[in-house]
Amino acid sequence: MPLNENILAGILVSISFTLVIAAMVALVRWARRRNKGAIAFGALITAFAPDPTFERNIKLAEEARTIKKEEDGEGEDY
Repeated sequence: MPLNENILAGILVSISFTLVIAAMVALVRWARRRNKGAIAFGALITAFAPDPTFERNIKLAEEARTIKKEEDGEGEDY
């Protein structure tokens, strides 16, 4: 029985992968025609997609604040 389940799982994964690729191709075609729906969908996806530089930017801003607070604190000790 596990063999049939493995085959079924493989078929399900390949169908899912094919559907995702087909959806991407359709979206690219839709966007090339400058359809407003494609632009709105892209903006919606970008709003929920994780930004890889977001966390790095937050860390840099926190470090800058910490450094500024330390510099401000050192200037008051004279």
